[in-house]
Amino acid sequence: MAWFAGFALALSAFFLPVINPDIFWHFSAARYITEHLRVPRTDFLAWTMQGREWVDFEWLSQLILYALYKLGGFRLLVLFKGALLAATMIVSWRTAALDGRNRAPWLYMPLFAAGIITNSDLRPENFSLLFFALLLYRLERERAYGAPRFNFRAGALTALFFAVWTNLHAGYLYGLVLLAIYFLGGFARAALPFIQGRSAGLTPGRYSAYLKYAAIGVAASLVNPYGWKIYSVILNHQKYIGLLQEYIQEWNNFDLTNLYQAPYIITLAGVFGLFLWRFIRTREIVYEHFGALIFFAYVSSNHSRHIPFFMMTALPYSAAMLGPGAAEGVRKYSLRALQSLAMVAVILYYNALIWPRYTGGSTLFESYSEGLSDFLTANKARLSCLRLFNYWGWGGFLGYKLYPDYKVFIDGRYLFHEKLEEAMSVGASPELWRSFIDKYKFDLAVIMPDNNKITVKRKLPDGREVILWRPAYLFYLPKKEWAVIYWDYRAAVLVRRQAVDPIWLSGMEYRYFRPADSVNIVLPVLEGEIRLSELDAEIRRYLKSNTVYHEESSVTAEVLKYQNAIKKLCREKTAKCRP
Repeated sequence: MAWFAGFALALSAFFLPVINPDIFWHFSAARYITEHLRVPRTDFLAWTMQGREWVDFEWLSQLILYALYKLGGFRLLVLFKGALLAATMIVSWRTAALDGRNRAPWLYMPLFAAGIITNSDLRPENFSLLFFALLLYRLERERAYGAPRFNFRAGALTALFFAVWTNLHAGYLYGLVLLAIYFLGGFARAALPFIQGRSAGLTPGRYSAYLKYAAIGVAASLVNPYGWKIYSVILNHQKYIGLLQEYIQEWNNFDLTNLYQAPYIITLAGVFGLFLWRFIRTREIVYEHFGALIFFAYVSSNHSRHIPFFMMTALPYSAAMLGPGAAEGVRKYSLRALQSLAMVAVILYYNALIWPRYTGGSTLFESYSEGLSDFLTANKARLSCLRLFNYWGWGGFLGYKLYPDYKVFIDGRYLFHEKLEEAMSVGASPELWRSFIDKYKFDLAVIMPDNNKITVKRKLPDGREVILWRPAYLFYLPKKEWAVIYWDYRAAVLVRRQAVDPIWLSGMEYRYFRPADSVNIVLPVLEGEIRLSELDAEIRRYLKSNTVYHEESSVTAEVLKYQNAIKKLCREKTAKCRP
């Protein structure tokens, strides 16, 4: 029962219906490959990078994910992602159970799942986790039962393994690092007698096989459509690593205050505590474990997106250090109490941070709006020729939905690291926005109306002054120059007035019922400055174009409630509403 409970808890984390919005530009790449029967060599999605060399190093995983999406949509992708992560967990647990080690799946599996929860969305990295787990299992099995031997069959399988992994995701680099660590660990063990004067020679022994496998892995990594150029992507990430850490959360350092990282922090402290305890007790060091722990603790603490690789080494190594008799000497009831306490803590963690994210939907990301893409597609004759602005996170979705009619400004690919700082910091002030718009000459903007407000004074016809909180976009995209032509609860589209036909614009513009500004329209309606019929017409147009895309009935109900409230206020004696 305990085994089943641990397994069920872990699966509940892996099958979270969370999908990384970058999946859409992966779909765009896969669609290009299927249509042209070749990988992309230059960018074709963004007008800012048109023709720039693009090394699409994840092309194979893109094809797999895109095929599954076309076959069964996001639901099938979530199931596939969950299956990959579940397989990773099972392999990792099998690694922990080698050589008679402590078998505690009731805690190991849910802790492992909780530890990688921030990287459990759908992404090509899911493949790397499984490949890394398989390699670690192989290395630990050989370490437990004898040093490796190099032969042609093993070398060929290693070449195939790394060739496939390289074309799925760049995580193969950590596989090469792991091989190097196990070589150095084995070499250190073989060299110890020489260092202590008990041997006249210094030889790496059979552990040199790992070095040969690593060399084969490096050579196999070049078996890809881009050859050595895949390493230029790694160099690009290193060049802009400071910006990535500053603006993209998963590249940040680990955070002690982040509850989602609590399992990682507990594991980090626990595994090094166990290592110290075992060393004091036995004066023995497993050099492979020590090297891997140091390396993956370093990379995961610097970039939280690497936490899963640390968890996949730390938990099996912890089981090895505990051994099969770790609980000996602990009274039965005390042991049961500790186990129950640990399970309760895990369940409380899941209940607070994981299970509430099950909302019944399969696309729990914000950079997505079917209404937005349908509107832009329907009006491509008027708008597709304009220079489009979009946020970093929206580029993947817009590029996939609107190509080839529209070209995006930016998306999540490494090509845009050089534009990351200005794209992320532009919202700091209206002045920065205006200089940004002037630099790129945007005529069409897809924005997310946020909660940033700017206070303005408004003088009423009777001489009174009131303070209004207006949305910030009205100041960096002022009404005299820009018009709102579409909006929903996730995004809004504004167009520069001079860039489109004024007759067409008069039938598309939202002059009054605009995003994040509806509360400020109430007073002008009551004062008779805005006709009630004009506001009603815009509300009806909004509902007609948006309601179908919102699963929540509260969207329509909220707008209708707003409309009815204004009509009710207009029936009061002091109101000056005009029909």
